[in-house]
Parts: sequence; structure tokens; C-alpha cells
Amino acid sequence: MTVEVRLVGPEGVETETFDPEEADALTRPTTVELLRAVAREEPASIRETARLVDRDVRQVHDNLWELGQLGLVEFDRSGRAHRPVVDYDRIEIEVTLRDRPEPP
Repeated sequence: MTVEVRLVGPEGVETETFDPEEADALTRPTTVELLRAVAREEPASIRETARLVDRDVRQVHDNLWELGQLGLVEFDRSGRAHRPVVDYDRIEIEVTLRDRPEPP
């Protein structure tokens, strides 16, 4: 089973394929809140991001780093701080339950 994730933004649509465990990390309520905060507020650092979502800096760091490994968050490393960046406006998730042959 695969999970297809489409990242929809001003520059078009980017499609990624994840396994179910990776997709689970994406759909957690704390992750959705974190992605929304980064997209809307454009925080200058991970510490500022943690303040926005009222969570521990270490937890936010780990969550953002995990999302970075999945290609869902980028980090602007100009200066000392790692500024998280989300370049899309919407996430669309499609779950394939059964592969079917294409009709002729």
C-alpha cells in the first residue's frame, strides 16, 4: 500500500509517495498544527515556531527535522538560526488500497 501526497502551492503541484508509517507522521494533529504555523506565520527560527504552537523546542525541532527528511519542510540556514519553510498552501493525500490494472 502506498500513500500519494500532493503538495499544492503557487508554483504548481509536487507529488511524493510515502509508506503508511511516513504518512502517519504527516497526519498527526500536532504535525498539521505545526505545518500551518510555519506556512502562515513564517517564523524566523525553530524556537519561534515552538512558541507559536506552545510546545517544547526539542519536540518541535524533532518534528520539523522529521518533516524535513520527508521533504515537507525546508530550512533556510542563513545566519545561526534554522528557519523552517513550507512552500505550499495545501496537502492532498490519496491512499491506494488495491492496485488495479489500467483498462485497455
